[in-house]
Amino acid sequence: MIYIDYNATTPLDTRVRDSMRPWSSDKFGNASSRDHAFGWDAEEAVEDARFHVGNLINAKTSEIIFTSCATESINLVLKGLVHAKDANGRTIITSVPEHEAVLGACRQIEARMGVKVQYLPVDRYGNIDLADWAHNIIKGETFLVSLILANNEIGTINPIREVARIAHDAGTLFFTDATQAIGKISVDVRADGIDLMAFSAHKIYGPKGVGALFIRSGEPKIEIEPLIAGGGQERGLRGGTLNVPGIVGFGEACRIAQMEMEEETERVRKLRDKLERTLFAELPDIWINGQKSNRLPNTSNIGFSGVDARTLIRDMHDIAVSTRSACSSSSTGPSHVLKALGLTDEQAYSCIRFSLGRFTTEEEIDYAVKKVISSVRRLRSHSMISITNERIH
Repeated sequence: MIYIDYNATTPLDTRVRDSMRPWSSDKFGNASSRDHAFGWDAEEAVEDARFHVGNLINAKTSEIIFTSCATESINLVLKGLVHAKDANGRTIITSVPEHEAVLGACRQIEARMGVKVQYLPVDRYGNIDLADWAHNIIKGETFLVSLILANNEIGTINPIREVARIAHDAGTLFFTDATQAIGKISVDVRADGIDLMAFSAHKIYGPKGVGALFIRSGEPKIEIEPLIAGGGQERGLRGGTLNVPGIVGFGEACRIAQMEMEEETERVRKLRDKLERTLFAELPDIWINGQKSNRLPNTSNIGFSGVDARTLIRDMHDIAVSTRSACSSSSTGPSHVLKALGLTDEQAYSCIRFSLGRFTTEEEIDYAVKKVISSVRRLRSHSMISITNERIH
């Protein structure tokens, strides 16, 4: 099969796998064991990885907390902040097309913790209205501002630096889910004014089961109550034995991403553009969802009028693509991201996300494009035959 679903997850880079192997066998120590060399070695490996993770986003080593995934990091921020501070009656500001991890946590907070959540809309390209955000972020009322850095389904990149500035002017914290952006575009927590940020290893060719949370140091101090109590690991914010092999792999994945991102971004963008250019030249009645320019270089969400996307995917049985976020793929309803753009249910059901990555080749794109064109033409032809037969009868 040809894999074009890198926004769902990425293959484990062999260099990452090799870095992890010793920590899954001979070097099996617990990073919290302070009485012998097995523990010391594991702790040193964890701190080395923490350096590389922080270095990728211009963060201090002490500002990186390891978790099991970005979803856990998101929940730790949203719920941990509410638990740590008196947020009753105050408001969290976020956007309608956030990842389900943010939306799910917000729904729980709203239902059980006395905090209101305001979901601000986007336009037909997935862009936010900065004036709208400035109007709704209110000093003394807004508890937290949360905005995804780059949308996982359509790739639109948000102006987080400007939103962070608005949040800080109102005396509130700014949090971003950067899971899809890390490793694809440059992220600088200092320049962007980010207070808290969640991301994950398996989106950047690292292992599944390990994520990170950036928590800005300095004043005003950010207080978060842990969701998992235990032995005081991760500065007391996340109890439990550290996943040393996973963390080592995360660090190596970040080191490689920082070293190769610029060149890789340009290569993948050219392949993505070729995919779109060929499809638009051969197929009528198709469209791109989201921004054409201000989006992730690897992402293309395309609608095929008159075609059901799931049927199209089944017809292209050897092409791995998706209709939406992997975390929402079990849902039977239309994508909430595409609905936020103003698409009808029928239009939303006709869209496919193509997301390219490090191991995507030009030959694979050429093959995939031919398969898409052939399948769309066949399905549209069958649809027209069915309509004609219905009219005859």
